[in-house]
Amino acid sequence: MMVNPFILSLELKWPQENRKHYIFIPIFSLTDTMSNTSAVNTTQPTGPGAEGGGFFTLSRESVIVACFFYAIIALVAVFGNLMVVTAFFINDKLRTVTNYFVLGLAAADILVGAVSVPLWMYILNHYAEKRKFDQHFQNINKLYLALDSFAGISSILHLMAISMERYFCVGWAVKHRNLPKYFYYIALFMVWFISAFASCLKLMVPSVKRADYVLLIFVVFFLLPLTIIVVSYAAIWKIAMTRMNNNPSKRSLKREIRTATTIAFVIGFFLVAWTPFFISSIVFTYCPQIECPFSWSATILFKFLHYSNSSINPIVYGVRIPEFRKTFKFILRRIYGPVLTPCRR
Repeated sequence: MMVNPFILSLELKWPQENRKHYIFIPIFSLTDTMSNTSAVNTTQPTGPGAEGGGFFTLSRESVIVACFFYAIIALVAVFGNLMVVTAFFINDKLRTVTNYFVLGLAAADILVGAVSVPLWMYILNHYAEKRKFDQHFQNINKLYLALDSFAGISSILHLMAISMERYFCVGWAVKHRNLPKYFYYIALFMVWFISAFASCLKLMVPSVKRADYVLLIFVVFFLLPLTIIVVSYAAIWKIAMTRMNNNPSKRSLKREIRTATTIAFVIGFFLVAWTPFFISSIVFTYCPQIECPFSWSATILFKFLHYSNSSINPIVYGVRIPEFRKTFKFILRRIYGPVLTPCRR
């Protein structure tokens, strides 16, 4: 997912002899990087930090290592989430209301693995090879920002929708069962629409200041959804524990608690993966560059963390939800069964 990385553009002005050079460092996405036309047809500067392992260097070797791990994440994210999508459509038991939102989350994670990660690898290689910031690179960068932001925001909004649906299910079970399905279709549409709108907001309103935009994304698409998620799950556990004490043998309630616990794991992994990214986005926006120097190592690590979140969710489903696990095994047997059959003879 993308609430996805914020690429903060840092315009670095070097000493007088190198004053004509500019570099835009992709730290996180969702901002107006590469918008300054002065970056076109210029190369990376050779000023302070541009040699000898300084903050602004990016070695070819480190990019190769990073891209190796990024490629693994991308493959696992695409394959694992495609299995989630396939399981949803081939197993009627998995077509629950909650899993409609899980399906949307899987689609966002496929977008991360298939598009965001490869584009980010391309950008890393571009900086490592010290290529020119021509128009082609700027177009690639803009595409990356939009798609990466879209996937990230979509991920957290899907998690928020899941937590609200679980709270509604546990708190008002009868109304939850009788609510028409088109209500959930509308909710899914709103998640995708809001994600698309937020990811394109800076392009539609270029006059918005970078700092204001980063703060808006941080508050509206991270802190607010996080608050709703925490409050929803706190209420779920309170209701569930009260009912368990009154009727500990009720199977349906135990099943709902197990589902809520699984989604809580997903949300927990999301927080671990995304919190460093959001904190660093605020720090790099409001902290003076001298006091908060940029580091490629930290950038690569934070990007690795939040991209890895897209590959973890299918593993959680397979471990925690028996119906998903059974369907995953069925899919794997259908895919690899013909290949492994000759080996068993």
